Amino acid sequence: MNKKLVGISLLAAVAAVPAAHAQGLGERIEVGAFGQFTKLDEKIKMDNVLGVGGRLGVSVYRWFGVEGDVQIGKTKATRNPFEDITYRPARVLGTVTVPVTPSKKASVILGAGYVNSIYDGRSTANEFEDGFSALLGLKLCSSGKWGARIDGLMDRNPSPNEQELTGTSNNLGLRAGVTYALRGACASAEKFDWALKMDPASATVNRGSDRQFALSAADAKGKMIEMRKVQNLTCSSSDASVATVDNMGKVTAVKYGTATITCKGLVKKLERSAQSTVTVPPPAWTLSLTPKSGSTDVGKTLSFSSKAVDADNVDLGAITWSSANASIASVSNGTVTCNAAGTTTITVTKTAYGSSKSESASVECVAVKMANIALDEALFDFDRAIVLKTGMDTLRTVVDAMMRIPTLRISVEGHTDRYGSEAYNSKLAKSRAEAVTKQLIRLAGKDGASIKDRILTSSFGEQCLVTTAGADESEPPPANRGRIAKGDRAAQSGNRRVEVWQLVDGKGAPTGCRSADERAGHVPFGSLK
Repeated sequence: MNKKLVGISLLAAVAAVPAAHAQGLGERIEVGAFGQFTKLDEKIKMDNVLGVGGRLGVSVYRWFGVEGDVQIGKTKATRNPFEDITYRPARVLGTVTVPVTPSKKASVILGAGYVNSIYDGRSTANEFEDGFSALLGLKLCSSGKWGARIDGLMDRNPSPNEQELTGTSNNLGLRAGVTYALRGACASAEKFDWALKMDPASATVNRGSDRQFALSAADAKGKMIEMRKVQNLTCSSSDASVATVDNMGKVTAVKYGTATITCKGLVKKLERSAQSTVTVPPPAWTLSLTPKSGSTDVGKTLSFSSKAVDADNVDLGAITWSSANASIASVSNGTVTCNAAGTTTITVTKTAYGSSKSESASVECVAVKMANIALDEALFDFDRAIVLKTGMDTLRTVVDAMMRIPTLRISVEGHTDRYGSEAYNSKLAKSRAEAVTKQLIRLAGKDGASIKDRILTSSFGEQCLVTTAGADESEPPPANRGRIAKGDRAAQSGNRRVEVWQLVDGKGAPTGCRSADERAGHVPFGSLK
């Protein structure tokens, strides 16, 4: 046949191999060597051929591949002039590899394609012969890259060399050889893989409830695998305090939170796993504050209680306390302290299960009305520090209250009018306060020691005047108290006094003059309980 036609056909066939590989379809490249016996058709008029050859094969997609081989052998013409001829056939075949054992190490190979036979040294005109080739082979693979091939071939030529484009000839061949995988492995078996699936991928399960998750398995082709074939199937929870799970995918919600459920198993010694997210919503919960209101005197405390619990009556822990006006009433862990007269609000706040709640109560702080008496001019002579008999009954009222109330504490505070020097008046005021203190202890008799430690004594001299009558403020008082007019003495009698005050809530003696509000709001010692 025409040499040009032969060359174009060879180029087209060989080009198919790298094109397939460039598309990324080839996963295995093999080379091989073989010995072949070829029985030539009698029409070709040549002896049978014993030769050797080489092979190159490329897998294209799964079981389909392309391979080419070249063979060389010597023969001799059986008609005159009986020349020696070199037989060199070359083939390009498409192949199908069909595994015949479960391990896929033994495969049947079917091939068909183009063959170009060259009879080098032939004296006739047709040195090249184009034809069709078919192959039936058996490939035996090791566990690695080496293998063996036994192939039977038939080349069908449209015309024998002895004729010009007429007639046909069939050459039969039997070859045996070895093969080696340059890329991939000898066997063409696909790698097994599988996947485990949990459905749904996420779910909300109410606390105390169960939810069955569906488990399924499939191979890489999507073919379902029976769950009984999944070995060592186990399921676990990332947080068993939130949700638990058994090995069949049944989930039980325990408490508020989120947990990841993981199931895993083995198929053909390959472990695969699947996950699902379980969310347990928070339970209902309440915040209480009791009482809803309270009232007490300034300096005293009130007790409030607050509790946050969920639907199972589980205590949710610490609560935050606050006061709308801490200058009136401050609060710490439920204990409210009244600091000044007025009304304010205390509030409790709690954050639990991702939400916040608050409750409030009203607090009224009442100004304290302390017990108070003042021993004035009726009990002290002018410029004297001796308690007159007329003041004893008043002092007995104080002693009786102290004996009746073991916690009662008092402050005895001495004062003078503005006449005389400041140093003199300070000394006089102190003497008056000490005189009253002594009389109180004396009046207590055998119980004097029990009240002594509950009496505080202080003096203020002329600092705390309660009246300015009879005195000219524009002029300094005379240094000699004896020269003061009787009218002025009488007008200033309210300043010559000793005051006895009840001390409340651990407070000490005052460091300054009593306020007008304190003086206006006092109660008698006889009314104390």
